[in-house]
Amino acid sequence: DDEDDDDDDDDQGNEDSTYHQAYVSADALRVANALNNEISQFEHLIDPATTLRVKIVRAKLLLAKLEDKRNNCDQAMQMLIDILDEQKDYIPALLGMAQAFLIDGQHTKAKNALKRLTKLPFSHDFADDLEHGYLLLADMYVNKNKFDLAEDLCNRCLKFNLSCGRAWETMGHIREKEASYKDAAEMYEKAWLLEHETSAPIGFKLAFNYLKAKRFVEAIDICNKILLLYPDYPKIRHEILESAINALRP
Repeated sequence: DDEDDDDDDDDQGNEDSTYHQAYVSADALRVANALNNEISQFEHLIDPATTLRVKIVRAKLLLAKLEDKRNNCDQAMQMLIDILDEQKDYIPALLGMAQAFLIDGQHTKAKNALKRLTKLPFSHDFADDLEHGYLLLADMYVNKNKFDLAEDLCNRCLKFNLSCGRAWETMGHIREKEASYKDAAEMYEKAWLLEHETSAPIGFKLAFNYLKAKRFVEAIDICNKILLLYPDYPKIRHEILESAINALRP
């Protein structure tokens, strides 16, 4: 078992992590709804493994609905519980339960579901679900300043997928919180490259850590790249670009 203790029983929703990962994006919701409607016409032809996946999609569609949130969340949880009654270690259902708990503000229960998921052997069939679960739990650990546990989970992601930009970004966030700005910049560099140098939020973090590490020329370069793509991106011009330029003046 890991070294984590369960002293974080405060389900107040005060964590500042990227719990948006628990929600389904608008684009994903549209695609999932279209697929669900199409699948419904051929449900009698679907094999059992695919049927479980369809149930997961339907549960997540319920979680994504903003109206009648409480009732939809309860329905989704029951669907996921039914799946876990059939297959107690079904990875997509464990991830779905964790996401449902997060959306419902029950962070301790979410963490316990994710810890259960992380103890299962890696499966290529469920690689995306495992990666998502590892990163959700890593976020929770970062917010509790349990950086070693968070980093272990990021490294587990990278063991199976070196192109996991979110893992590099999380490790950069850990180094930044530790005030290891040079190391943080190296982590953010990898995430920035994996986003093809087009992610403004990651670019901002990279430029900020370049600035803190006194790599002023690199900070200016990243700021210019971001402002070229997003001319009105907030704070970067005043807080980073101008500071880096002033630092280079004799």
